[in-house]
Amino acid sequence: ITHAHADHIGGMPAVLANFRPRELWIGINPHSVLYDSVFAEAQTTGTHLIRHTSGDIFTFDGVRIRVLAPDAGYHPAATPGNNDSLVLQMHFGNTTALLEGDAESPSEERMLAEGGLHSDFLKVGHHGSRTSTTPDFLAAVSPSWAAISVGRRNFYGHPRHEVLDELQSARVRTFRTDMLGLSTFYFD
Repeated sequence: ITHAHADHIGGMPAVLANFRPRELWIGINPHSVLYDSVFAEAQTTGTHLIRHTSGDIFTFDGVRIRVLAPDAGYHPAATPGNNDSLVLQMHFGNTTALLEGDAESPSEERMLAEGGLHSDFLKVGHHGSRTSTTPDFLAAVSPSWAAISVGRRNFYGHPRHEVLDELQSARVRTFRTDMLGLSTFYFD
């Protein structure tokens, strides 16, 4: 799970109950009623919780995964926030994907300082909000493809036209779930 906001973990107890995964990867999140319910269901299903922080590198089913955020010394606020997001860069063969969650510019600035962000595919941060996917971050990632996970006619007006303009200027082929629905990307 990326972080403890309801739109990212609201269905996770049902996923755990129905599919019973061996592992659930988490970052650093504050306690909340919903987050604690995920923990309780993980315990019930025997799902092993694995906390990851930046600098972790591991292989999962042939995919090399590099954790970019949160930083190991990160201290979340008392309530869940976007910068709690677990950010992963996944390498398979010659293809790389960066999954940003809802990380915003403070988290992006720290990732920029670490470097090594170039990826073929970017899951755009925070549903295309202007608080994420800053021009410097987008330039460093330099993706050919991007996806924006966003609901149709959402209350927040996401994705923001500024982000869409940046993606278009960078010639990133962008897919939006509010317009196209479910999109699947295959890596080879």
